[in-house]
Amino acid sequence: MAEEVVLLNPDKLGYKDRGKMKWMGMMLSDHSEALKKMKAEDEKSDIPAKEEMTMEEISTVLYEAYLTKSPVAIQANVLRNGRFYPDVNCLVMGYLGDKIILKLKDGRVKRVSIDLIRNVEVFNVLKWHNKRTN
Repeated sequence: MAEEVVLLNPDKLGYKDRGKMKWMGMMLSDHSEALKKMKAEDEKSDIPAKEEMTMEEISTVLYEAYLTKSPVAIQANVLRNGRFYPDVNCLVMGYLGDKIILKLKDGRVKRVSIDLIRNVEVFNVLKWHNKRTN
C-alpha cells in the first residue's frame, strides 16, 4: 500500500497571509522619513549666486551650445525663500520668438524666456558621466 504524503502549510491550517499589506505601514513610515531627510538636506544647501550675465553673453553661450549640441547648466534669475534654484542641466533645441526651447534630462521639452536666465555655462559631459559611473 502506498503512503499518502500530507503537506501541511499555513494556508491549510487557516492562516490568512496578508502578503504585502503587512509591510505597507513600515514602508510608508520609512519612505516618509527618507522624504523628510531629503527635504531638510535641500533646504540646508545654500546655492551661491553666479555672476549675472548680459543678454549678449547668454545668447552667445546658448548659440554655441546649440551648434555643438553641448549640454548647458542654467541658473534661473528666480529666488525661492531668498535662495536660488539649483542649476538646470539641459540641451538647447532651438528658439521660438523670445523663448529658448530646452530639452531636460528627463526628456521633457520646455520653453523658457531668456529674461529669466541669470547665468549659462557649457556643462562638461565627461565630468557628469564620471560622477554617474563611480
